[in-house]
Amino acid sequence: MTPQPVPSRAELLAALQLQYEWGVDEALSEETIDRLSEAARVLPTRISAPLRSQIPTGPIRSAGGSALEQAKDLPSLIAASEALDDLFLARTATHRLRPIHVEHAPFMLIGETPDADEDRSGTLFAGRAGGLLERMLASVGMKREALSMAPAIPWRPPGGRGVTDQEMRSCQPLLLKTIALCRPPLIVTVGVTPLRMLLGDQAMLNRLRGKWTAVTIPGLPNPVPLLPMRHPLQLAASPAARRNAWQDLLVLMERLAADNRVQNQS
Repeated sequence: MTPQPVPSRAELLAALQLQYEWGVDEALSEETIDRLSEAARVLPTRISAPLRSQIPTGPIRSAGGSALEQAKDLPSLIAASEALDDLFLARTATHRLRPIHVEHAPFMLIGETPDADEDRSGTLFAGRAGGLLERMLASVGMKREALSMAPAIPWRPPGGRGVTDQEMRSCQPLLLKTIALCRPPLIVTVGVTPLRMLLGDQAMLNRLRGKWTAVTIPGLPNPVPLLPMRHPLQLAASPAARRNAWQDLLVLMERLAADNRVQNQS
């Protein structure tokens, strides 16, 4: 008999959280259930080939990539990406986070995998993360209403578990097309998920944060400058995290001021 892997504490807590969110209110039933007799009634005599062929096996980009590429604006992109509902995350999340485009926004802010507050409200940077973000922006004289924003992953994983590499690859075409339609002059990512989706699996936030780099976006003529930053919820980790966030904001404001000077001179 092959030994079965023992679930970790985090995996067990994620499973319990998922059951709670799905409305499970009891662990055991008071009535005895004969599972063997149920299996005899519902078990099919054989599995046909057409049924197996209906199960999606590849990345979502292969099924809905062409529809995403043909989208001309955000509403049509959202409509086209309904094909992504075959993704497991889309079936388990409470709400889907939608991108926000602000004309002439100084940059696009790309968020992390949705947390519980964002999943319940369907709003980017909701709850505590939103409050911290607003305080960060206010410290440099900015408001979130002036920014374009997009989620790296539109749906929260079950129980708040981490997003998988396959799920990031499946959602990457949607993120790239969102950026291409909004055409932001600059991109600011918060957290490791959007950074990895745009710069590759080997991108490390601790090494890249606070430094400008360039990312190539399909559909845009030139690479877009990108600044990686910590997620607002990480600011409570330590005084060093808060110092880093302030330093990154200063780097961002210095770039915005330089771009404004160039525009005024032209």
